[in-house]
Amino acid sequence: MPLFLRLTRAVVRVVEGLAAAALAGLALLVCLQVAGRYLLPAAPTWTEELARYLQVWLVFLAAPVCLDRGMHLAVDYLTPRLGGRRRRFAERCVLGLVGGWSLALAILGARLLRVAALQTTPALGISMVWPYLAVPVGGVLLALVALARFLGPPTEDAAKVPAKVPAKIPAGAAPVGSAGAGSE
Repeated sequence: MPLFLRLTRAVVRVVEGLAAAALAGLALLVCLQVAGRYLLPAAPTWTEELARYLQVWLVFLAAPVCLDRGMHLAVDYLTPRLGGRRRRFAERCVLGLVGGWSLALAILGARLLRVAALQTTPALGISMVWPYLAVPVGGVLLALVALARFLGPPTEDAAKVPAKVPAKIPAGAAPVGSAGAGSE
């Protein structure tokens, strides 16, 4: 495996750990906020604000991990019907669009930091640069992963798609989300 792909995998593993820590911190803060409402005369206001900013960071850290694993939501009507080279070409087109959008997100997010530097958060009193920094960081990470997938070998998730996709739901099958037997 080329060095760039190995380094990208290592970065994704670190980012995955940071996202997991953000999720754990978010859960802890929400529990603290709920407990504070019932156990204290006034719930601490900083927990709600910090939880909100952790959630923003969580989204921008988890997005590159999901892209690396092929877990993003996609409308995949055409690619399962394509052969190997055509499927890879379509995948690369999508990755090129994702990479371009991610770079634009990083650049515009970096511009936003100049405005955020003039503001502070109400409860924590920290610079708004810290919450808004998630936007350019997430954009750069997404672009990095998109480039690695673009340059790398065909992904496993694309290879697992069956060659023939059923055109309709079989008779007697319940649509997704409908109430089945015994759900009364």
